[in-house]
Amino acid sequence: RMTENLGMGQLPEEQKERMSPRYIAPIVVWLASADSKDVTGRVFDVSGRALSVSEGWHRGPTIELPTDDPAALSDDVKRIVSEARPNANMSGYDEE
Repeated sequence: RMTENLGMGQLPEEQKERMSPRYIAPIVVWLASADSKDVTGRVFDVSGRALSVSEGWHRGPTIELPTDDPAALSDDVKRIVSEARPNANMSGYDEE
């Protein structure tokens, strides 16, 4: 199994089962079919029988690059990162 050596030995069998590659196969086959011809640029998440479509990337805080010098970006990059909304958690949901 592909995930056999990824340190998941302590997970309960029920949780391991939700990560089974067999749940990914149906969406992969569907995406390769003619039915998916209008679906492009999307990311899908599969966890057990739950299939979701990721809602994409959104442009967050933006700056005008003041210079071509990477070292000069430090303060500006730290500022816009601190202004950006937090990343989703490992399950893909916003932290609450």
